Amino acid sequence: MNITLIILIAGSSKRFEGKIKKQFIKVDGKPIFMHTLINILKFHFNNIILVSSKDEVKIIKKYIIKESSIKENFKKNMYYIEGGSERVYSVYNAMKFINENIKTDYVFIHDGVRPLVIKKELNALYDAALNNDAAILASKVVDTIKKTDKNNNIIETIDRTYIYRAATPQVFKFDNYMKAINKYIADEDSHLPTDDAEIYSKYFGKVKIIECSSNNIKITKREDLDIFIKLK
Repeated sequence: MNITLIILIAGSSKRFEGKIKKQFIKVDGKPIFMHTLINILKFHFNNIILVSSKDEVKIIKKYIIKESSIKENFKKNMYYIEGGSERVYSVYNAMKFINENIKTDYVFIHDGVRPLVIKKELNALYDAALNNDAAILASKVVDTIKKTDKNNNIIETIDRTYIYRAATPQVFKFDNYMKAINKYIADEDSHLPTDDAEIYSKYFGKVKIIECSSNNIKITKREDLDIFIKLK
């Protein structure tokens, strides 16, 4: 099987306080996106698509070229794509590039600021994708979930038995997801999705969940960075 990885590094860090975008904050001398990349490349990919803003490509290349722990065959098969105004358009740009330039069977889509995914979970996710065509990592919700009205008054307690917190990577049979995201782009009434599984579920078919550790966090706020530093 030919497998392609899309890493999204184009985020604007709207919810992260500070002058430096969260993906470029350094921990142990490496920016967060490099920790993510090094960790996920413990799984084998035939091609890697790095999606970022146009003016950040040079700095990303510089870090990758200097990183000795990334195998040369990975570096030779890396491509740099300009992101869009929102996450979904960044993914779409990468999908179009793959469709036009690379023959692939499955695509992994991963957040550039989710550095704690482990190889065991990647292997389980891939096996699930082979059997189901689409699968994502997600952690079980253990807290009591409350639904409120617009004034923050509780109106319902949600049964958490089947509630999961979606994570990445999310893996899809490439041709299927290309059809799904093309339908999304063409749908004038579509709202802005927050992950790829939402698009696949709406426009193509079912998505399997593989339970992952709650440690597979996305660094969104300052406290998430503190958690990463403790867990790495």
